[in-house]
Amino acid sequence: MAVHPIERFAPGPESGLEQVLDAVRECREALADVREVVTIAQSDLVTELLAELGELALVVDAAEVAVVAEAVTRGVPGDAAVPLPAAAWVAATSRRYQAGPEAGRLVKLAEAVSPATVTRSAGVLSLGQDGEALGEAILDAQVPVACGATAIAEMARLVKHLRPECVSAVWEAYAALAAGGDPGEVRRLRPAMHARFGSAEELSRDEEKARTGSALNGGRVGPIDGLTDYRLTLHPEAVAILEAALDPLTEPQPGPDGEADARSWATRRADALIELVQRAVRAADAVPLRAATQVSLLVKAADLRDGAGCATTIGTIDGGRFLSIAAARELSCGAELAPILLDDNDIPIVIGRSKRLFTRHQIRALHLRDGGCTFPHCARPAGWSDAHHLVHWADGGPTDLANAALLCSYHHHIVHSRRLAGWVTTARADPPDAPGIARPPDATGATGPPRVVWDLAPGSYDARRRPRVA
Repeated sequence: MAVHPIERFAPGPESGLEQVLDAVRECREALADVREVVTIAQSDLVTELLAELGELALVVDAAEVAVVAEAVTRGVPGDAAVPLPAAAWVAATSRRYQAGPEAGRLVKLAEAVSPATVTRSAGVLSLGQDGEALGEAILDAQVPVACGATAIAEMARLVKHLRPECVSAVWEAYAALAAGGDPGEVRRLRPAMHARFGSAEELSRDEEKARTGSALNGGRVGPIDGLTDYRLTLHPEAVAILEAALDPLTEPQPGPDGEADARSWATRRADALIELVQRAVRAADAVPLRAATQVSLLVKAADLRDGAGCATTIGTIDGGRFLSIAAARELSCGAELAPILLDDNDIPIVIGRSKRLFTRHQIRALHLRDGGCTFPHCARPAGWSDAHHLVHWADGGPTDLANAALLCSYHHHIVHSRRLAGWVTTARADPPDAPGIARPPDATGATGPPRVVWDLAPGSYDARRRPRVA
C-alpha cells in the first residue's frame, strides 16, 4: 500500500499537515507561471511536464476524497459558524465545486471509501470487505477518482441482483477495469456482470422494467434550421432488433458517378431508420415476403431449454449485448434469427439461419385464417402481426400452420412474458364460463373453421407442457 502523503512529514500530525499546505501552495504558485516558461523549454521537458501534471492531478483528486472523507467523519460541515450539509460545505469551501452537482458526488464517494463514516447519504454504497481494495486504490491514486466513482455507482446498482457468492469476483473485475481510466468502459461492464453473475430471473425482471422506460419524445426544433431532434430510449431486446434492421441499410452508397458517399455514419443511420418506416407503411396491408430483421444470437442449448443463463447478440454494431433467455425465445418466433447453440464447453453444436421461420406461403395462409392478431380483443391487422410458434421453436415446436398464430408485437411479448398457452381449434365457440378456452365439438360433431384460442392464466404454457402424473 502506498504511504499516505502526511506520513512523509515530521514530527507530528499538525506540523505535517502544515508542511503539506506549504508544499501545495508552492506547487500552485509554480504552475501559475507555466505558460511563461513552457514556450522556451525543450520538447523533452514539455513531455515530461505533461506526464507529471497527469500524475499530480490523480494525486490531487485522491487527496480531495481523503480530506472530504475526514471532514465528514469529524462532522466539520455541521460545526461551521453556519452549519451546512456536506455537499454545500464543499461547494462553499472549494472554488472547484462552486457550481453543478460535482460537490455532492465527491461527498458520496468520500463517504463510500471511508470505513470510519458513520452517517451516509442516501444511495451511498458501503464497500464492505469485498470493495475495500477499490476504496484503498482510489485513496492511493492508483485508480482515477472518476473511474472509481463510476465503478462504485455501477456496483451500487448491480449488487442487489448478484448471487452472494459472486460479489467478491465482481468487485475485483470493477477494480481492475477502473484502473484503466475509462469511465465509459466501466459503465459498459454492468450488463456483462449481471448476465454472468446474476440470476436469470433478475435479468428477465430488469428487461421487463426496462420496457417501461422505453420512450420516443415528440421531437423539438434543433439548433440547425430545418432539423428536429428526437430522443429514443430502448430496452435491450428492442436495441437488438433495431440495430439488426439498420445494419444492412447503413453501408456507404456511391453516387451516380461513383463518388464516395458524403453522408456521415450518423446521417446514414438516420436515413436507414426513415427507410425502414417507409417500408413498414407501404407493407402495412401486404403480406411480408421475408422477416424484417436479422438477429444473431449466441446461446447455450441447455440454457435455452431450461430458461437459465443468457444469450448474447453478435454480428451487429451493437454486438455483445446480453438478453435474457425469455427475450431470446421471443425473438426466435419472428426475427430472422441465426441461432448458434453451444454445448457446455462452448462448442457450437447447431448453427442455423432462419430455419424456424414460416414461409411466405404459410404467412399468407395465416393472414387468411387469423385475419389479424389473435389475442382476445385485439384489432391489429394481419400486416402488423408476427407468426408465433404456439409450442415454442426452442421447445421443439414445428413450423407449421397447426402450431402457428398471428400476434401483434405488443401481445407477442405478453404471450412470452406471461408464458401463455394457445392452440388451434375447430370448436365452434368458447364456453361462457371460461372465455378463451375452446369447447369440444358437440354431440353431432359440428365444428367451425380453424381458429386460435388462448389460456390467459399466467404460466399456462408451462402447465400444459408439464408431464401429467397419473
